[in-house]
Amino acid sequence: MITKNIIKFLAASFIGCCISATLTGCSSEEDPYFTANENDSPRILNTDIPEGEGGVPGTIATIDRTQNFKFEVFVTPVHFTTVTWFIDDEQVAEGLTIDVPVLAGDHNLKIVATTTKGLTTSRTCKLVVRPAEGDPALASDAKSRWLTIGTTKTIECENIESITKVFIGKQEATNVSFANGKLTFTIPSMTEGEYPVIIEDGSGNRYGCGLFTVSTEAYVDPGIKETVLWEGDKDINWGELNVNISASDMAAVPVGATIRLEYEMIDAEYHCLRITTPWWGDNAEDQVIPQFDITAETPNPFEFTYTEANKAIVDERGGMLIVGFGYKLKRIIAVEGVAPAEETLWEGDKDINWGEVNVEISASDMAAVPVGATVSLHYEMIDAEYHCLRITTPWWGDNAEDQVIPQFDITAETPNPFEFTYTEANKAIVDERGAMLIVGFGYKLKKVTFKK
Repeated sequence: MITKNIIKFLAASFIGCCISATLTGCSSEEDPYFTANENDSPRILNTDIPEGEGGVPGTIATIDRTQNFKFEVFVTPVHFTTVTWFIDDEQVAEGLTIDVPVLAGDHNLKIVATTTKGLTTSRTCKLVVRPAEGDPALASDAKSRWLTIGTTKTIECENIESITKVFIGKQEATNVSFANGKLTFTIPSMTEGEYPVIIEDGSGNRYGCGLFTVSTEAYVDPGIKETVLWEGDKDINWGELNVNISASDMAAVPVGATIRLEYEMIDAEYHCLRITTPWWGDNAEDQVIPQFDITAETPNPFEFTYTEANKAIVDERGGMLIVGFGYKLKRIIAVEGVAPAEETLWEGDKDINWGEVNVEISASDMAAVPVGATVSLHYEMIDAEYHCLRITTPWWGDNAEDQVIPQFDITAETPNPFEFTYTEANKAIVDERGAMLIVGFGYKLKKVTFKK
């Protein structure tokens, strides 16, 4: 905020201006804070509101949920300007100061200054509110925080005994239930994007649970590869209308992959599906999947495993042919498991504070990390007297041989994520001492990963 020294300076300028007014006059260019009039454009004078970079707003403050957000702005023309404060597009205060409670989470703060003549200016930044110790928390992994519109979601939850309402942004979810530490609700129709999720308990208390992704698409695991083999909109009608995937296109599908057919039922005398080849044939050996009736119980999408026998017949006969009657084929996808480019060792949301709060990754978990792998620490800077990072073990120690990575200061130039190569020496000390311990001060650890 503007310091007392600046305020004293402005006051002194005003007094000096009054004393010298009879001699020299006092122009608006010399003292705009005091002499600006209602016809002038508004300005927010604070130097402690961050500008942000690359279109990403800067963080104005990081506070705990138990603290009110307090701030003061200085504007000109001061006697002709009204200041309004918005958090996540909702007006929460009016005036030069704000002092309000805010739910945990990352929030958009907008400060708008409007003159009596209708001229406006604004500043936008991010307000970070950390949950209090023991607050309710929803699972933080990417899959848990992916909400597909129109589906029912179940998420692990801790530190709460009842949940009666769930809000995704400003919209309320339906079919909310909570039992055995699991929250279930249905995602409403809404615009795709990133939204804060708020839960309400049986007593009416609300808790911010962080940002979630809302999408029309289903979540795709980073360790899963999906290849679209065909996409369209075709009413399947035996030999008149069918879909053939050539042997050359099927060559990219490995044995053991899952083939997924997405379809819609249509009005017809009957409904059935067969997957064969361009040779057709009615014997078992002519089929990829023998003919069957489609009923209300048939899974949609329909999936099957692509076997050695399937591959052999498709390669020999020049393709895989989807036939049948009474359904509209929408898409055919090959799904296969792949080794993830990056594997997660730990994920959470922890403000590192030396021995009070740190992150320990056991030697058994570190056993998955080969020598030569790149280990990455994903973090956020937080408001603190200083910022530093050390990677050690549960034995601690201040000598070089006690460290995985010796202590260093975190600055604006420190890479994020911070990465290092896991050496033979690192592995030896972690194995001997039972774990890798991430300590330090002044940063929030979000995730620890490695790449082979």
